[in-house]
Amino acid sequence: LVNSGADGFHFYTLNLERSTTRILAALGAVDIIFDNTSATSKKSKKITQNGDETNDLNADSQHSNGSSSITPARRERNESISEEAMSTRRVLPWKPSAMANRSKEDVRPINWSNRPKSYVMRTDEWDEFPNGRWGDSTSPAFGELSDVSHFYSFTLGSEDDRRAMLGHRPLLETDIYEVFAKYVEGTVPHIPWCETPLQPESFLIQPQLAKLNRFGFLTINSQPPVDGLPSSHPVFGWGGKGGRVYQKAYFEFFLSPDKVEILSQMVTHHPNLNLYAVNYAGRDLRVGVEEGGVTALTWGVFPNREILQPTIFDPDIFLVWADEAFSLWSSMWLNLYDFGSESYELVENIRDTYYLVAIIDNEFTDGGKTDDEFSLLTHLLAVGKNSSAS
Repeated sequence: LVNSGADGFHFYTLNLERSTTRILAALGAVDIIFDNTSATSKKSKKITQNGDETNDLNADSQHSNGSSSITPARRERNESISEEAMSTRRVLPWKPSAMANRSKEDVRPINWSNRPKSYVMRTDEWDEFPNGRWGDSTSPAFGELSDVSHFYSFTLGSEDDRRAMLGHRPLLETDIYEVFAKYVEGTVPHIPWCETPLQPESFLIQPQLAKLNRFGFLTINSQPPVDGLPSSHPVFGWGGKGGRVYQKAYFEFFLSPDKVEILSQMVTHHPNLNLYAVNYAGRDLRVGVEEGGVTALTWGVFPNREILQPTIFDPDIFLVWADEAFSLWSSMWLNLYDFGSESYELVENIRDTYYLVAIIDNEFTDGGKTDDEFSLLTHLLAVGKNSSAS
């Protein structure tokens, strides 16, 4: 809303100020006071497009409503989110929950990045939430990822609205590919696996990502590599000032069996790549993967703090997510068409035969490469081009 030009906001707290306070803190509009002895007033900070900080949130902002920055009254807090983290636009790469029992949660699997409400619902009854490291996902303290989110689906509007977005009468696989490509380009606002438009960090590879989808790699999650950018970076920054952030390239997509075979062969020739794939029937495939394997995909190094790794990939959790991901073909797309129609059979065939693929590039250092030479994306595009030509 801020980026869209909203002039101001009015919050109804109903005597429960916690959520509102966290929203304002995440926006950088207030400072949280952790000291129990004094309530020191501080100026809010704003990160500009070039990564510089300005001391007055409203002085130069076109969204100013004329109000001054607010410092809440002193309160005791037992939070994992430090005061320093409020100086950047994001506390974590993903949006933390405002619920009190999740206040220390700082690690999540990447798979639900674009369906965070579903993840929160599936983990709602956990006794503990990962803090500092993911750990053993089978731990009784964490509990199981419940099936409740299978009943959760954000609205895509009326049935007519959904058909307008997903297709009135798709007849060819390329018709489906085009929907995914248009989502990447921003002309389709949502798809069943993504509640929000494309994340800003993927804008850097947006044209290539759209081309990849038109080759039949139906992407639902992706991130480019990052090698030690400042934590104040306007796109990739998170976690507080004075740090450095890193991430491995990651892509997740639906892909036809013939292309999965070609992709698998490519991965065998690149030891830095790991591939995980599973189809609707539960047949899974792993290439370039040793036994074990929770992988940190995003991490940060900050002064006077341990290394943070807020986003991970867990092969076992991927299989749980895949069950949900395949169910969305049925609950949010297939049911738009009459049983037995050509469109129905097309979507059903994609659901039943395609694989959900996750691929990780463990080489995150830039090595002098430019954005156009982003190796994993280049390899995927080459596979797509060659398989489409054959």
